[in-house]
Amino acid sequence: MLDTWFSSALWTFSTLGWPDETEDIKIFHPTSFMSPGYEILQLWVSRMILMGTFHLGQIPFRTVLIHGLVRDKDGRKFSKSLGNGIDPIDMIAKYGADALRMSLMVASPIGGDIRFDESKVKAYKNFANKLWNISRFIFSNTEGVAVDEALITAPADMQLIQEFKGILADITSDFEAYRFHLASEKLYHYIWHRLADEIIEESKTVLIEDEKQSRQQTLLYILKHSLIALHPFMPFITEEIWAHVPGTNTSLLMVEKWPKV
Repeated sequence: MLDTWFSSALWTFSTLGWPDETEDIKIFHPTSFMSPGYEILQLWVSRMILMGTFHLGQIPFRTVLIHGLVRDKDGRKFSKSLGNGIDPIDMIAKYGADALRMSLMVASPIGGDIRFDESKVKAYKNFANKLWNISRFIFSNTEGVAVDEALITAPADMQLIQEFKGILADITSDFEAYRFHLASEKLYHYIWHRLADEIIEESKTVLIEDEKQSRQQTLLYILKHSLIALHPFMPFITEEIWAHVPGTNTSLLMVEKWPKV
């Protein structure tokens, strides 16, 4: 009988039909990326490399991103005896899967442990509500408008687009370097403090003036690309909102290409 870690070491190819020479092995092995906690580097990661090399002559992955452990807010490991454990199903029922996911991503620097704090999950539920209200405002002020970026002609709007593209470029760089905690935090601050607190408030006046058409297209552009960037962190609410963005209701956000800036 194989013990748990020995059988887990076979995971990268045993799930693909091995020991038969299957099409799945040809297509999907080796993979490219693994993200384990630091405590199982020798228990799992090194053994997967050992077994993949021994049985298939292939290193099963090239990149390993080490993440930390989720601990309680005082830094203690979750323990039945301490009674400090958190059931993620309870958190999802209370605040939503997106809020739980986002709170963990923002709090997870590479290699560092995560101190779980329920109040932070609640904060990202509020952020989800804020995103929903931003979208409602934009949709209510762009009803019947077809997306046409060529109509963004007002100097102030062009400046907003350039500013946003700079944010996207920064976030893209964070993604490519696996700095997901920084990317998620930057998105949070831009959407809440820049888009909601400043751009939306300013737009309430602009949308009744002569340059209304340019501002409508600007808001749709920023919302559309914000949803794409935020989707890896908050997949459920972004997918729902995406279905209402003009010109996108026939495709899933899940398969949308990352914006090039």
